[in-house]
Amino acid sequence: MNKKTVTIKEIADLAGVSIATVSHVINRTRYVSPELEERVMNIVKETGYIEKISRKERKLKSGRDSTIVGVFPNLMSTVYRDMAAILKRQISAKGYQFMIAITDDSLEDEQQLISSLITDKKVAGILHIPVSDTASNYQKLIGSGIPFICMERNTLGGNVDSVAFQDRQALYKGTSYLLESGHKNILFLRESSQSTTREERTRGFLDALGAHHMNINDANFADVDLHASEDACQNAIRKSLQRVMPTAVIAGGNRLTLHLLKTIRNMGIQCPEELSVIGFGDETWVGLVDPPLTALERDVKSLSDLAATMLFEKISTGNVITKERYAQVELIVRESTRILENGPYGEKAVSPSEIVLSQEEKKQLRNGHYRVAISFHYTGTAWAELHEKGIRDELEKYGIDVISVMDAHFDADLQNMQLQGISIQKPDAVIAIPADDTRTADRFRELAAVSKLVFISNLPENIGKNSYVSCISVNEAENGANAGRMLGEYFRGKGHVKVGFINHGAIFYGTRERDAAAEKALESFPNVEIVTGRGFGQIENAYQVCKDMIAVHPEIQALYVSWDQPALRVIKALKEMHREDIAVFTTDLDTEIAQYMESGIVKGISTQRFYEQGQAAALVVAKALVNESVPKYVGVQPYMVEPKQLRRAWKEIFHTSMPEELSKGKQL
Repeated sequence: MNKKTVTIKEIADLAGVSIATVSHVINRTRYVSPELEERVMNIVKETGYIEKISRKERKLKSGRDSTIVGVFPNLMSTVYRDMAAILKRQISAKGYQFMIAITDDSLEDEQQLISSLITDKKVAGILHIPVSDTASNYQKLIGSGIPFICMERNTLGGNVDSVAFQDRQALYKGTSYLLESGHKNILFLRESSQSTTREERTRGFLDALGAHHMNINDANFADVDLHASEDACQNAIRKSLQRVMPTAVIAGGNRLTLHLLKTIRNMGIQCPEELSVIGFGDETWVGLVDPPLTALERDVKSLSDLAATMLFEKISTGNVITKERYAQVELIVRESTRILENGPYGEKAVSPSEIVLSQEEKKQLRNGHYRVAISFHYTGTAWAELHEKGIRDELEKYGIDVISVMDAHFDADLQNMQLQGISIQKPDAVIAIPADDTRTADRFRELAAVSKLVFISNLPENIGKNSYVSCISVNEAENGANAGRMLGEYFRGKGHVKVGFINHGAIFYGTRERDAAAEKALESFPNVEIVTGRGFGQIENAYQVCKDMIAVHPEIQALYVSWDQPALRVIKALKEMHREDIAVFTTDLDTEIAQYMESGIVKGISTQRFYEQGQAAALVVAKALVNESVPKYVGVQPYMVEPKQLRRAWKEIFHTSMPEELSKGKQL
């Protein structure tokens, strides 16, 4: 039969039905049995009459009288609310009305809704977030010929056009970040309902564990029914945390993230000291909570734009695209996660809060008349002053005397002489920072025979594990990673950026960890390129290192410098070269570096908590004097400082308000 001249009467004759029945099937104006509907539609397609229908529908369904419907499971999620707002703007601009229909994640409600929509002559297309991932549940929609696109979720089978987030890659990226940060016991929170989104995220989580050769078992998962009450959701999370005792949790959705944060707050769990958290960050509050949330942030606008573009293409051409498209999900690292650091001998870092003195031990200390000496590599900074104050304040609680404080002025020979004098005094314990890891090692080993040794930041070279009590340090890996991430975030979205690294040339355990972590952190910022790295042995050498580096690489836009003292020399060099356009990122907050943050050249600082580290060192000493069970490595979390937070950071680090002269940018 000639397809171009076929009529509705001829279709009726071929199907053995009335013209009215064919009309009802084509126009979806009355119920027709599935068998009869299938027979008629097969003839419609075989004869080519389907093309005439499609042209007619496309002509009818354009302009202000036509509607595009967004079928959403709910509007409680910020993602869905944002998607709806973006789609409304897109669709209205094309001359269509936009309406939203809610399914409440009910398959029955969804099927009734779809049946209504596909018989509505005004509906030009559907943007659909499906309840089920089974294509057979949507055969009526697929067979209707009405243009539709699946968004965020997809159906398995059926060759359905869709646009989704890269959920598998997102969970892989987030989980890998936790694993690379030293976390081995990670809990994944996911919705209990079945969907392609849930399965994709689960696969990304499992792929990351497998790639890092981690064992996988049921303890890694907690399923939460989001249709249950808030109390029930949080109770399920609480039970999972208590059962597994993870060091990190990654939440598989916005609402799960909110339930998780409420749960750990109610349980009194400190984040990130006790538990690192990665959530979904589509909510506006994720950067405002305390601490700001490390999150997987979805490009909702990109997904909405893609979905609308695909639907308009189907409406205008009638073509089936039959392929999936994806929108990006990006990991934004903030302060709710921490790197688990290991000590020089591989010991797990212990938080100072885990060191507790019993009442009996406190009594022993007060009755013991113990004496402690302090040997610093240098005391001419607020860094050292606050360490000393923290030590003194903590020791005073237990009646322990500080008999001497030595300043080696970064001179190893001078420190060796001072250590010999301390040895003659025979203190019960010594808190020390080596001026040189190698040249002071022998003298420290001799001192270990008469006093308990507690080190801050670094250990003397080749000192035996049994020759000292403990090492207290800022989490140097986190410290460096913070500085690196601040540099990357500063240049996010600003095109290709070239940076230089000025590292400590000496082989100190702490600074080596810090510098390596800063470099690694920048790997997650593909637009940032480290074009050169140079080391300095002595602090004053950083000045010439900077000058030489910029002479060879004038295109550099930012510098990472290992800590504030060499950074000050670097800034001096930049000022002399009139290159104050180069942004500086470093570690450790002090008066001079704060002034340069105020004036604008320093854009980010990750700093030690000096006073708290001094307290931790003193607490370890106190415990060691009356108890052999003392952690070998104690880690104190660093603090990130950006220009807009400088005043608050100063108060939290120095435990006093920032000097008014400094806050006004004046020279002190």
